[in-house]
Amino acid sequence: MKKEMSKRLEYLLSLFAAIGMALVLGAVIMLLNGKNPIEGYAALVVGAFGSNYLIATTLAKTVPLVLTGLATAISFRSGIFNIGGEGQLYLGAFAAAYVGFTFTSLPPFVAVILAVLASAVIGGMYAYVPAVLKVNYGIDEVITTIMFNNIAIMFTNYLVNYPFQASQGKIGGTDMIADGFKFTKLVAMSKLNTSIFYMMMIAALVYYMIKKTSYGYNFGMIGENSVFSRYSGLNNKKYMIWAMILSGALCGITGAFEVYGTHYRFLQNISKGMAFDGMLIALIVKNNPLGIVLMSLFFAMLKTGSNAMEMNTGVPSELILVIQSVIILFIAGESGIKEIWKRRRLNSGKVTK
Repeated sequence: MKKEMSKRLEYLLSLFAAIGMALVLGAVIMLLNGKNPIEGYAALVVGAFGSNYLIATTLAKTVPLVLTGLATAISFRSGIFNIGGEGQLYLGAFAAAYVGFTFTSLPPFVAVILAVLASAVIGGMYAYVPAVLKVNYGIDEVITTIMFNNIAIMFTNYLVNYPFQASQGKIGGTDMIADGFKFTKLVAMSKLNTSIFYMMMIAALVYYMIKKTSYGYNFGMIGENSVFSRYSGLNNKKYMIWAMILSGALCGITGAFEVYGTHYRFLQNISKGMAFDGMLIALIVKNNPLGIVLMSLFFAMLKTGSNAMEMNTGVPSELILVIQSVIILFIAGESGIKEIWKRRRLNSGKVTK
């Protein structure tokens, strides 16, 4: 137990060090461009949390990052890699939108449940195919899920521009869902809506499953040592398939929340890489559910505050991409950096003696 706690503390220190070094590098870049880094970062924080509207905007951006991050965590912990979250999100969003503009006479409570279920089933089934190809035929799921992203995005683009094109308004979108189906706004003029409460419930359920149930334990065992888990009597193939289905379902639900909480219809560009951002967040915190929530909030802060930083100080918002990339770089090389550090300490000790 102490060894496990020591490892977690060590990783937390590494993560904070990575964030710190990324921020220092960002400050250096600001100085080289004649900008004041204190003013730049102050504008970033104020731009993310300086008013009720800005706080709401930051929290609204957190919702899809948490859900796609949790989706990544479930599959990655089980030793199967779902890189197809973006495609699953698109299909889930379209399925939810279809319910919203087709079954307009349903009671809102029933319609929303039906839409979320439809998005979860469609997203889960779309993830099921590459999972079966992986466990039964050894076909690399990374390649198939990436390919499936393009198929899903192009297919929904076709649907939204031809058979389900909006009867009024611009091309590239379906008809609006029924007014009664829309999630309630929590702060005026912002995109924050009641989906944040559903996200919190989902996050709590995923945390409980991963940390407190035998299913979560078995997922983790298969991911850490598939040979040992197989000889322990676990059906690795079954658990890996279910992990992919759950992962795809969460991505599909993310799409449903975007439709019912933000856009109120399906748009052909409904996501700008949200699933990939969630995947990076999950990798940074090593698939820890609580860590995903906190890191998603941090990334959302960077996204929201970067616009204010650029507008008020002239620091390009693209600097945030540099900071995110440096964090990922240091975390990816964490093991190697620690090994180099240990060797240097050993060598210095030998020299001293």
